[in-house]
Amino acid sequence: MKIILFFLLILVSINAEILNVNILYLEQKIQKPPVLSNVIEEPENLGLSGAQLAVVDSNKSSKFLNQNYSLITKISYDENELIQAFEEFVKNKNSYVILNVEDELLKKIIVNPISKDALLLNAGSQTTDLRRDYCNKNLLHTIASNAMLYDGLVQFLVKRNFKNIFLITGKDPKDIQISDDIKRAVKKFGAKIVKEKVWDNNTDIRRRATEEFPVFTQASDYDVIVVADYFGDFGESLYFNTWLPRPVAGTQGLTPVTWNKVIESNGAAQMQSRFESFASRWMESKDFSNWVAVRTIINSIMKTKTADLKTNLDFIYSDNFDVAAYLGRKLSFRDYNGQLRMPISLVQPRALISTSPQEGFLHPTTDLDTLGIAPFEMKCKK
Repeated sequence: MKIILFFLLILVSINAEILNVNILYLEQKIQKPPVLSNVIEEPENLGLSGAQLAVVDSNKSSKFLNQNYSLITKISYDENELIQAFEEFVKNKNSYVILNVEDELLKKIIVNPISKDALLLNAGSQTTDLRRDYCNKNLLHTIASNAMLYDGLVQFLVKRNFKNIFLITGKDPKDIQISDDIKRAVKKFGAKIVKEKVWDNNTDIRRRATEEFPVFTQASDYDVIVVADYFGDFGESLYFNTWLPRPVAGTQGLTPVTWNKVIESNGAAQMQSRFESFASRWMESKDFSNWVAVRTIINSIMKTKTADLKTNLDFIYSDNFDVAAYLGRKLSFRDYNGQLRMPISLVQPRALISTSPQEGFLHPTTDLDTLGIAPFEMKCKK
């Protein structure tokens, strides 16, 4: 009887010392605009599966440190529901929030007075302005910005001498954002836009691509067509339908991403296999950004051995912090805007073509900082 009581006391003691950490996953569903092609639909659990896998994997090792992590999810179309869930979570003395929401809601959360008591990890929005206009120390971005993605693409195009660009942009606001970042990258790396057009045709391009696009893409000469078509409205139909026989790149064709099925080196193949077993599908860039967001939180707490917000923020921004993420580089956060540094993979559907930063593009700190917003482009200061 005494032995049983002794072991019970040990178990109670161990349980009392367990550090339980809650992580809130907020996702805003949106009504997507109708597009002309819906051949490949976005997975329903895109992003969420990456966060879930990171928690499952981390708890296998964190239990030896008497730490346990729980993912609390709130997914809704309703902006007010998501704000309420966020406020209740933080008021209950929780600090770690992963955001997969539209820009307008993200901005409301950033300026919400209660946000000062939380670490906000943007794992869903690629909008460059969020990195340039907001300098909150407690705002981190684990998804690559459009500026990083298209800097990576244009570096490759310049390196391979595809310098004369025909830019085609859709009419959705997200298309225009991407187009602006493509133009920024073109200017930054010395390429040239020789022709620019906006695609605003509402016909079913799947039936008339061979008639529409050769006429639409007429120009005296260009090396490559670069497309800004976020929702895949028309870009897929450009292949082999252009006036001149030229490659396609951008949101379709040769595409800049942070993660893709074709990435297999540096242990990525094992990561791909684990994710496929867990989610019964391929891992995509938003799954990766959410996986990294969770790993950022847990890596820091495992090292600091506390869930204290200030302690972990200071550690995340320190030289001692990095995230091992199967990309061949240790990833860290930029201290001037909270963006995660990472290489950009240039892929086509069945092959990895190249990885940026490209050789020869130099930076005094790290070549990863040739991708994305530089300190002098910031509109605020931390």
